[in-house]
Amino acid sequence: MSQEQNSSQQQQQSKGSYPSNETYERAFKISIRDNKPIHSYFYIPSLKGKVSIKYDGEDKIIWVDEDEHSSPILNAYKSGNELIMVTENTIYIISSKTQVIKE
Repeated sequence: MSQEQNSSQQQQQSKGSYPSNETYERAFKISIRDNKPIHSYFYIPSLKGKVSIKYDGEDKIIWVDEDEHSSPILNAYKSGNELIMVTENTIYIISSKTQVIKE
């Protein structure tokens, strides 16, 4: 494979690992309205299936493990292939394929 073809293939793969412009726009509007930052911390792990939405008592949180999780989720919005999750402190964008675990 030529270097040019390889570069083109890498660009196509990287395009698939970003949220849509619509999601960015919606998240930004929510950020302005709620005065909260947008973080991408959980986005790539959510694409890899390493993140879940888990119940913590009556609250739902974004969960990786005991050390890595969000504050309670206040609102969630579906946008294309992503979810915009508004927590007490932050707005996160994660994959809409993120598993919900009820315990």
